[in-house]
Amino acid sequence: MVALVNGQATLLERDLPFVELSLIAQADRRSPDPAYGGHSWFARRPPGAMRGLLLAAALPHDTSRADYWRSFASDEPMLSGLRAHDPFAGGGTILVEAARLGAEPSGMDVDPLAVQIVKHELHPPDAAELKQTAAKLAKFVQAKCGHLYASTRRGWTPLHYFFVHKVTCPACNQANLLYRDLVIARDLGKRGGVQRDGAVHAFCPDCHRVHKYADPNRKTLNCCGRARSLYDGSFSAQSFKCQACGTASMHADLKTAVSPRILVAVEETRDGEYRRIRAPSKSDRELLSDAHRHLRRNRRFLALPGGRFKTGRIDSRPLSLGITKPAQLFTDRQLSVFGRGFRWLEETEMSPSIRRALTLGLSNALATNNKFCGYARDYGRIAPLFSVRGYSLPALSVELNPFHPKAGRGTLPRIFERLVRSCEATEVRRYVWSAETKSPSPQMMKFKPFRAQTSIRCESAASHNDGDRSSVDLCVFDPPYFDYIAYSELSEFHRAWLDSKRLGGTPLLPDAADPVGSFATSLADCLKAISQRLRAGRPLAFTYHAATSDAWDAVGQALDASSLMVTALWPLRNDIHMGHHTASGNCEWDVVVVCRPAIECTKAATRISVDRWREAIGKLPLSEADVSGLTHALAMASNRFGVPN
Repeated sequence: MVALVNGQATLLERDLPFVELSLIAQADRRSPDPAYGGHSWFARRPPGAMRGLLLAAALPHDTSRADYWRSFASDEPMLSGLRAHDPFAGGGTILVEAARLGAEPSGMDVDPLAVQIVKHELHPPDAAELKQTAAKLAKFVQAKCGHLYASTRRGWTPLHYFFVHKVTCPACNQANLLYRDLVIARDLGKRGGVQRDGAVHAFCPDCHRVHKYADPNRKTLNCCGRARSLYDGSFSAQSFKCQACGTASMHADLKTAVSPRILVAVEETRDGEYRRIRAPSKSDRELLSDAHRHLRRNRRFLALPGGRFKTGRIDSRPLSLGITKPAQLFTDRQLSVFGRGFRWLEETEMSPSIRRALTLGLSNALATNNKFCGYARDYGRIAPLFSVRGYSLPALSVELNPFHPKAGRGTLPRIFERLVRSCEATEVRRYVWSAETKSPSPQMMKFKPFRAQTSIRCESAASHNDGDRSSVDLCVFDPPYFDYIAYSELSEFHRAWLDSKRLGGTPLLPDAADPVGSFATSLADCLKAISQRLRAGRPLAFTYHAATSDAWDAVGQALDASSLMVTALWPLRNDIHMGHHTASGNCEWDVVVVCRPAIECTKAATRISVDRWREAIGKLPLSEADVSGLTHALAMASNRFGVPN
């Protein structure tokens, strides 16, 4: 157990093993923790890194590395008797890791979706009861809506339906198909990819016939009396070129998301066979018409999302794409399926924790069952909405059969399986640090069931509560970043289906009229409230990244306004991107900013430099954006450093 000595410098302020924690965070990406599988969140912090920060914030500065790593790998409740607070709870990683370490977790978030996710993670229902009730829900919805995804080929089960948009040129009023290229799927032998009986499947934009080629290097498609390049299309560089008049138009000009969708292919499975992709039949198209009629006739039995998306958003999407209402993001079949599911939850008796879990399960399935889902064609998997943390409209969208019993990413069976596993996560494969190999090593960690009292509220981090004054021992958090996505705009996609649609406060976001000043003022309000909750003599720490000086100037102004001094800065590889997440300008390295009230510190100079950090980081990736962020962080803190009195 850890015994706090208030006022004493902590390990977090003197000797955080940030390189090792960064390597653990990287390793844990390949070993997902089921506890966080109940509902996706837009940016979860790596659990191993957060566990490391919490321990370092509690341990005295002279703790040896060997003792630190023994505590890190221990199953014992090392933080028993302590209260750990996260005022920006988000996906709940910090609070779950605190609870696993034996601490009493408390926190808040303005987003009611985040609050429900964290409550589920900290107080999961009985897994057996959840599994049984989930089976009843799935059986009911399939009985009512399964015929909308019926097989139209004997022995074959539909899995994916592929669509392209038919847009109208604003210059000449000519209707054309919008497509990036003609390829639907490829088998390039990538690890984890689906094997098919052909290497390349593509469609003809004139007759919509599907072609299969054995040669993965195939470059052309021959159909309708002409040869076309497989990798040319009417849409490139975010612009559509009209085939009739040559006018270039953007999605905002075309209102692409509400233009007619054309079914161009169906992917099917059969036991003992490779998956196949074929052209849609008349029966496949009739199912779409059936779904439209079914939705119209059964609306009174459905719990559907209402309201409209508000204007003046930070991200103009999906409004700029033509979407004004949440319901427009879904097909008639999807509205029927989820409308039935959410209504069943409203009308069926069950315990509050089971209802919350199944509500989150259906909500989680929305991300893989909507019109904005793409297709990872080299792997044969659906690409969910928000897989790139924003509303991104794919040129080739895919609709999943949510009832497929075996295949498919995001089907109801798969979603409910993950949901049940999230309630059973008491023994988890995680990475710890091996002193022998000097590298992360996998270990089965046994976590005791959460018994500590918790308080998770839907309110702003800036809110004051006299009952919380001087009650927090550890405070580690990850606030919204200055120039990042507004998660409240993304969660609205889910909240539109839930009872709690309104936010519990104003999100921490910059005002366009005065971005630096407004963000600094709002962050300072949060830091003041957080400082009041923290016991005297204890540091607070938050992770933050940005590649611009404005973003770090805002942090500096907030620290000044809340009378805090910086007692340590550490780089931490905390946001490890993969695949299509990677883009120029992304930061993968956070900076851990450790602070104390100025009255508890003596001003001091720092010997930290980016060069010393880079030397310690060694061969780990460090982009130009990361270097810029680290440089600006040091500049911000240069006149604000202090040591505990």
